This record gives sequence, structure tokens and C-alpha cells, in this order.
Amino acid sequence: MNVPSIFQAKSPLSRRSRRAAVAFLGFAIIFAETLWRTATGAPQASTIVTLAKIREAWAQDLRTKQLDPILKFYAADAVFLQPTGQRITGSAALRNLFQTIMATFNSDLTLHSQNLETSGDLAYDSGEFEESLTTIATGAKITSKGSYIIIFKRQPMGSWLIVQHVWTGAPPPGT
Repeated sequence: MNVPSIFQAKSPLSRRSRRAAVAFLGFAIIFAETLWRTATGAPQASTIVTLAKIREAWAQDLRTKQLDPILKFYAADAVFLQPTGQRITGSAALRNLFQTIMATFNSDLTLHSQNLETSGDLAYDSGEFEESLTTIATGAKITSKGSYIIIFKRQPMGSWLIVQHVWTGAPPPGT
């Protein structure tokens, strides 16, 4: 019986087309996985460099008493946790804190980053600090050491701002 079958062998051309389609899909899957790993894997070097520059600029602004530039590193609702446990929240409170510090002391602060990592739109910088404070009124020197952690959040336009800043260790006497 010569009945046309739907199961007849396909032409060699359609076999080649299927092989090409399968090869293309395989390549697309491998390529997409590579892109995904790059996007979600190790932090990009440029982001790490940017955050390190922010940390260093922040310390320099504190040393040179640049109030407005230092405040621009913080989100409007940022929190600064002092060694005393005091929680300082928001732009106005941060302005008051840094005005008081800058009016009372000359700071020679050095930050030693131990870990600087990113994950999505969040990043943290954790390390140790050494600070020599000179009281402006008396010239008395105060030395302190401790740890810090700065948590950054990437903003919608791509910049990074500090959202949490923690200072640990015993506060210097008289502060």
C-alpha cells in the first residue's frame, strides 16, 4: 500500500536546519550564562575603585574640614552609629555632628580597609582606623583606634552614597 506517511524521512536540508537551530540555541544558552555570571559574579574593578576613592575623599574632607563635601557622601536618611552607641540619623543631624567635630578638633585620620565588596546595589567597606585628634581649644592630643564599616547604596543614576556608617572602639576621652 502506498499511503503517504507523516513519518517519512525529512529532507537533508531540514536536518541541517535543525542542527543549526540546536547549535544556535546551545551557543545562546552558554553566552547568556556567561553574561549572567559576569553581571552577578565578582564585583567590577571600577566599582571597587570608585568606592575606595569615596572612602579616601571622605577621610580627606574630614582632615581638611570640608563640611558640605563630606555631607554629599551621605544619603538624606543615612545613619551614623558612634562608638558611644548614639544613633545619628538624617542630613540635619549629620551636619550638626560634623560641624561639632570640625569646630572642636583637628583630625589626622587614617583608614585601613580590610574588606570592600559589592552585591547588586549595596556595598560595604570594613576596616580599622587610627586617629589623632587635637583639641582646638587646648591643643591636647587624643589618640584612638578602632574599626569601621561603611555601607553604600547605588543610587538610581549610578552614584554611590553612604547609608550606614558605624564607628566602633572606645571613644577618645573627652568626646
